[in-house]
Amino acid sequence: MSKFAIGEKVDNIADDHEVGTVVAVFPTVEGNFSYAVDTEGYGALQFFHEEKLVVHPARPEMADDGRATRPV
Repeated sequence: MSKFAIGEKVDNIADDHEVGTVVAVFPTVEGNFSYAVDTEGYGALQFFHEEKLVVHPARPEMADDGRATRPV
């Protein structure tokens, strides 16, 4: 089973934590997974091995006074 799903936001840990969205998942011959990622700012898909990606951290919701709040 793949670590990331289509539509999930990920960071490329190998290149200054670029952010992108997974648009396709491909099994490799070795039994691992590669991902086609729409990386923000490039206008083209980039392909990454699973070990080069991490889940993009979600920003905490902000209250009107600037304090972080927990989503309900």
